[in-house]
Amino acid sequence: MIAAFLMAGGVASVAYPGASGMSGAAPDPDFSLMVSPTRLVIEPKAIGDRQSFMVTNKGRLPVDIVVDRTDFTTDRSGKVIFQPSSPHSAVDWLKVRPGDFRLAPGGQQQVTVRIDLPAKPENGEHQVALLFVAPAGPGGGNIKLNRAIGTPLYITVPGPTDTSIRVHGLRVPEFAMGGPVEFGVTVDNLGTVHRDFFGKKSLNVRVDGRDVPFPDFTVLRGTSREVALKWEDPPFMCICHATVSASGTDGTSSQTRTLIIFPVHLLALLVGIPVAFYVLMRLARRRYRKHLLVAARTLHEQNRDDLDQNEKV
Repeated sequence: MIAAFLMAGGVASVAYPGASGMSGAAPDPDFSLMVSPTRLVIEPKAIGDRQSFMVTNKGRLPVDIVVDRTDFTTDRSGKVIFQPSSPHSAVDWLKVRPGDFRLAPGGQQQVTVRIDLPAKPENGEHQVALLFVAPAGPGGGNIKLNRAIGTPLYITVPGPTDTSIRVHGLRVPEFAMGGPVEFGVTVDNLGTVHRDFFGKKSLNVRVDGRDVPFPDFTVLRGTSREVALKWEDPPFMCICHATVSASGTDGTSSQTRTLIIFPVHLLALLVGIPVAFYVLMRLARRRYRKHLLVAARTLHEQNRDDLDQNEKV
């Protein structure tokens, strides 16, 4: 059986038991591969330019690399899924040189990519991933491990594009006693290009007069993402209106929900203290009155005994 170790990004490493290193320190991995850049976004005017990646062997052993192309998509959590085919594929558009090579420890190799568009490509963005694969070497055992890094390319062909987006399914608790408060939302990409929500273009929850950003994420063309955040420092109490908005070619899509923050537990504590004090005072008064009644009754009985004694005398 052949297994694959895939990374969608820049670095993959595997440390084997035999790797050397100083006692008490993490050993240097036998296999560690870095690819830069971790992705390419290619605009129409740059399609004719030569694109390149730098592959670096940061491991202790030499490694053979085979460069392959594959389609990919993402699931609703953003996990990259490599697959044989997908809509808007650009697998057949790429020419890669070299297609295979060997890297000594510390060695580097530049891999160039040229894009050859078909005669009438569909408008919008097309995508493909380059896989830098270290094939499993010869050896015994029933399981062999192929290790690979996948780097996505987003290629937008000349022509009109659509950046339409939809936000829906805003998830906000109706009531909270304090922070942190969790928010979630679903984002659908209805356009023809991917959408990045990074940095100043992040997706935010507008709540209590400020913007609380979701973590950075990307929504591929024709896919949906579910994203979430924790509002760590909400106000002590409020009736807050939480709004999530995103704009695209077809306008702005937004949703609003109401959240009530009220510290019931603290209120119960504040109310409970005077109630408890009142109960204690009542109990103390009852005990004091009971003590007085017992003392009075005892005194009365003593006086009566004294009178009886005097009468006998």
